[in-house]
Amino acid sequence: MTQFAPCGRSEQLSGILHRALREAGMARRLPRGVGPELWESAVGRQIAARAQPTVLCGGTLHVLVQDHRWRDQLDAARVMLLERLNRKLGKNTVRALQFGLAHEGALDQARRRAGVCAAPLVRAAAEPSRVLGPSRLEPDLREALLRAAEAAHRRRP
Repeated sequence: MTQFAPCGRSEQLSGILHRALREAGMARRLPRGVGPELWESAVGRQIAARAQPTVLCGGTLHVLVQDHRWRDQLDAARVMLLERLNRKLGKNTVRALQFGLAHEGALDQARRRAGVCAAPLVRAAAEPSRVLGPSRLEPDLREALLRAAEAAHRRRP
């Protein structure tokens, strides 16, 4: 146990805490980012292709999202995403998610890594299996997103 001897001058509490943490070997900063591989393993390939974390600051993970539709869907699935992330990163590492819209080309590398190309413009109704091909959502994620979309539709006047 570390002993703190009173010194002849006054010292701010923050200085005492920083010194104690440094002496205990606990002064290192936590990583401020979530790597793309870890993000993909936590949220799945489909989400990773359309949303990428930028910085983890004060328990809030800032995430760039492809468009407003994905932002709304991920916002509705927030609790599930937080649970998955904290399973990978440690309990209560991520306490909140902050979504922002990505600029043109910001998610290109994530899409290539996930094997998902930019979504083609579909003008006519098409069968989902033809549009999605092998890129299908995991069943629990699909169910959560469908419930969220249904709830959002009910809230609209």
